[in-house]
Amino acid sequence: MKSNFKLLLFVLVFAFAMRLNAGEHPVPLEKNVDAAKCLECHEEKSKGTHVHSAISMGCTTCHEVKVEKDTTLVNLTSPAEELCFTCHEKSKETTLHGPYNQGKCVLCHDPHTSENENQLRAQGNSLCLECHQDRSITGALKLFKTDHEFTEEDFKSVPKIGLDPTLKMGHPMGMHKVADAPDLLHPGQKISCLSCHENHASAREKLVRTVEINKKKMDICDSCHMANDEMRMAEAQKRSDELESKRLKEEQLRAKQPNVMPQKMQKGSTPK
Repeated sequence: MKSNFKLLLFVLVFAFAMRLNAGEHPVPLEKNVDAAKCLECHEEKSKGTHVHSAISMGCTTCHEVKVEKDTTLVNLTSPAEELCFTCHEKSKETTLHGPYNQGKCVLCHDPHTSENENQLRAQGNSLCLECHQDRSITGALKLFKTDHEFTEEDFKSVPKIGLDPTLKMGHPMGMHKVADAPDLLHPGQKISCLSCHENHASAREKLVRTVEINKKKMDICDSCHMANDEMRMAEAQKRSDELESKRLKEEQLRAKQPNVMPQKMQKGSTPK
């Protein structure tokens, strides 16, 4: 009898777990529940510096409530890999970022709210380096300390970049900086991964950016190095102009100085 009870208990627990995995909601809901009701328990999903615009459209924009007898199920309105593209049109460029192409947008973006712009899970290069930094891991990696995991094998399959210990230089080669340097094509900003690479899609390999200068399209490498050459030439010209200006001022000052040489010296005589 005791053995049968344990078996029944196991079956009930297993069935309950399976229903939860299928999207069972812990409390009953009406089929036509509105966002206000959802936010009674999930208020944190609507607060933060950057809140997904879909929140204001109502939770049922992305989530579907189904009531089957005494069970409430909450599922996504579309398959997870297609959901974001129901509002955000997918790019048709030739090179697509892996997670973006697979519809795994939530690896980089929080679907509800974040302290970072565009609901990103991290700021600046930290976002890209979560997957692309060359480092050793053991076992699964919880991306950005969320429930989204990369197996050790999946993590190793992602292209890696080798940076110096400060994570400020070394890509794509040698002393090339990836942080703490001016972004020459965006005055006032610092260089980052996104200075050179698109985040979702590009017409070039490795998501390299395309820039249009004087109605001519070129990759970011050529345009940035051209801007660097022009900057150095401008600095050299400025120094040259400053030296020339200084020389002219000195000549003008000498021309204005009174002639104090002795009379005989002025006539070309030699002093005794």
